[in-house]
Amino acid sequence: MARGRNSRREHDHGWDHPDGWGIVYEEKGRLRAYRSAQPCWEDSTLDAFRGARVFLLHARRATNGTVSAENAHPFCREVRGRTWFFSHNGTVHDPLVVPDGEGRAATTDSHRLFLCLAAEDLSGDPAAALRSVYGSLARYTSLNTFLLEQKELWAVCRWAKDEAYYTLHVGEAGEGPVVSSEPLPELSAAWTRIPNGSLLRVDRSTGAIEHTVLVTA
Repeated sequence: MARGRNSRREHDHGWDHPDGWGIVYEEKGRLRAYRSAQPCWEDSTLDAFRGARVFLLHARRATNGTVSAENAHPFCREVRGRTWFFSHNGTVHDPLVVPDGEGRAATTDSHRLFLCLAAEDLSGDPAAALRSVYGSLARYTSLNTFLLEQKELWAVCRWAKDEAYYTLHVGEAGEGPVVSSEPLPELSAAWTRIPNGSLLRVDRSTGAIEHTVLVTA
């Protein structure tokens, strides 16, 4: 998928994702993250995670900011005692004003988008934070987002162009639900397209999925 060999849309456009990658995995019952500036298919560290419980995997295709481990997803931040991991697919052209000058350290739109979310009541009400920040945006290719915490995963499917590229899918695999940018043939799962404008919450303890609307008109 990262090399653009699964999707016809990516194959036709030559869209691969060589600009770093990151992963959230479980170690001793806690979520940990690893980020790299290398293409995932060239990074030998990837082999170390083949036996791990993986909860988030992102391969970057840079549209702004340098190619570096610091700009690879997922970004991580503690908010009111809860550690959140964030990845985003798309480009935001709206100005993203981060409170308290924290945006100086964020050189990509995705990182600034995460800091804007973190400035809201993210750990108190993630849905309200997502609706507040994303509802204020108008110029973007996609706001597709994975927001992961120890107890839950929030997934946003909201795109403005390139439907075939940005549409997300959800499948019920043996160990629980999987949300992906494409159906994964390696998993025996029944895949369903997620409607544009959707907000999903996955309870990590039960695997239950709640479908809601991100922003109402």
